[in-house]
Amino acid sequence: MGLFRIIIGALTFSVLTNLYSYKRFIKKVSFFTPHLKKIRIFFYIISVLEFVFVLQLRFSFLNIELYLIAGTLIGFSLFLFGVSLFYDIVRSICLKAHFNPTRRKFIKFCFDVTFVIFVVACFLKGIFNALTPPKIRQISIKIKNLQSDLKIAMITDVHIGEFLQKDFVAELVKEINLARPDLVVIVGDLVDMRAELIGDFLDPLKNLKSTYGTFYVPGNHEYYHGVDEILEKIRALGIRVLGNKNEKIAGINLAGVYDLAGIRFKNLEPNLDEALAGCDPYLPTILLSHQPKFIKTMQKDVDLVLCGHTHAGQIFPFSILVLLDQGFLHGLYKINDKMQAYVSSGAGFWGPPVRIFAPSEIAILNLSKD
Repeated sequence: MGLFRIIIGALTFSVLTNLYSYKRFIKKVSFFTPHLKKIRIFFYIISVLEFVFVLQLRFSFLNIELYLIAGTLIGFSLFLFGVSLFYDIVRSICLKAHFNPTRRKFIKFCFDVTFVIFVVACFLKGIFNALTPPKIRQISIKIKNLQSDLKIAMITDVHIGEFLQKDFVAELVKEINLARPDLVVIVGDLVDMRAELIGDFLDPLKNLKSTYGTFYVPGNHEYYHGVDEILEKIRALGIRVLGNKNEKIAGINLAGVYDLAGIRFKNLEPNLDEALAGCDPYLPTILLSHQPKFIKTMQKDVDLVLCGHTHAGQIFPFSILVLLDQGFLHGLYKINDKMQAYVSSGAGFWGPPVRIFAPSEIAILNLSKD
């Protein structure tokens, strides 16, 4: 029943958003008029592919080429819906302006041409952003009672699967090692496939170099594909899993919780009390939690929470929906007088291989004493 609701919901959303984009944007751009029949067929194809793509996420029956085509077109559809909303608003405002008909027609033509070029350029850049290795992002964070400066390399939301595989992981490892971190944290959604399909995709993680090692907590996507088996695979790489536990290293308490998805699956549920049990009260505490909205449930403060999940929205303007759901989007947040949180935009992508106004990152957190 749950899968049926998801399929119906996705199909309804697809039809409505594509219909809106066609009627409120495509039909209003004059130089599209001679090609409307072909464009309608294109939108029909996108709607069908969106339906197929939702089924693919559950049953995995498409080959990589069809998956790439379907994912890219869906990304285009989502972005086009967002820009169609913007176009509709701007057009409504311009219609109220008092221009003579000839001048109005010329201004509209210039605006339409500029807008279409902008949309195409943004989308192509979005594909490039998604499929190329992320850039290093340096973040300075002040922490009270920190004994000495600490450099943490943080990655989240790599989503190793049909698109991103071993070569991509190797690039991440190369960039992280060049940063010479004191420790590495992987904050969920590392993989997006069943453990038996992972093969050697994660093997480059064995080459991560840091003073204190690599630590990990699962995200919601690990639960979708069998979290217990995936955790076994990750432990075999020499990575320490901080599932509702902590370790005292480098003059800090480094703790981690399982993901909120564990509540839904009734398996490996997050428990902050267990995660913080035995922490040294005289040392700063850093907590790994995949979903930032876990912060809203916390009854105890820590010094810094490290999160992912949001992808910084991945495809604008859906960042607004992510912000409404999670309460956080991307960057450093001051929660209260003691606690801060850093939400990473993630290193990979999920679904459409597109990132628009939401660049991926490897976050290098430079911690210093406040």
